[in-house]
Amino acid sequence: MEARPTPSVDNPNRSVLDPSSLDQLRQLDPTGGSGFVVRVLGTYIRSLERHEAEARQAHSAGQWDVLARAAHTLKSASASVGALTFSEICADIEGRIRRQEIDQIERHLDRFFSEAALVRDAVQAQLDGSAAS
Repeated sequence: MEARPTPSVDNPNRSVLDPSSLDQLRQLDPTGGSGFVVRVLGTYIRSLERHEAEARQAHSAGQWDVLARAAHTLKSASASVGALTFSEICADIEGRIRRQEIDQIERHLDRFFSEAALVRDAVQAQLDGSAAS
């Protein structure tokens, strides 16, 4: 089977959250009066934490279908808040599991969990910045 590259999480010049994606969210509530962005990011971070924990547990138990579902859910949710690299990593993990490339999954999961931590910190910083405004 052909090896597929995993998206890089090692680029120090990239932003964890895509600024243009965040701008698009802000445009849905231009004045910020309804707190839309805060609600979306708050919902996302709770989902991230829940599905990351689920992925860790599924990995430990060898429940690959559960892990694939967690990655699938995080893939689209992450893209919607601008965590584009994490979204790509989630797609990669999901695809590897669907193709039954389990023997190659460990190093990819390390990247998944590392990027999840970066995303969680970046989203929390956005939320903290919104609270200070």
